[in-house]
Amino acid sequence: MGRDAWRFRQIEEERRKKKRINPVWRGVGCVLIVILGLIGYIFSGWFIQRELIYLPPVIRRPAFAPWLPEDMFVQIVVAFLFMLFAYTAMSVIYAIAFPIRLGETDAPPMKRRDRGRW
Repeated sequence: MGRDAWRFRQIEEERRKKKRINPVWRGVGCVLIVILGLIGYIFSGWFIQRELIYLPPVIRRPAFAPWLPEDMFVQIVVAFLFMLFAYTAMSVIYAIAFPIRLGETDAPPMKRRDRGRW
């Protein structure tokens, strides 16, 4: 193996190490989803108890799930929506705080030449 092949292998190993994400972040994401789900569930229970919006009995006790306690279906749906919106907001904030930077293998963005054409 020549000197250049050895150096190329070292560069490739360094590049692979940079691309790997620390496994701790997987755990943080899992815990974050669980915590957001619990917060959403608690928030939805508070929201239903306050009766800020009128919910008809058909929604409070759906016919397709008679085994569920009253308001459980609404509480699960509101918790899911809260989790979805909270995770979306966190993703947008993270994207603004830490924008993606071009790597050494990325092509630069295309330059627009004629603005009046379109």
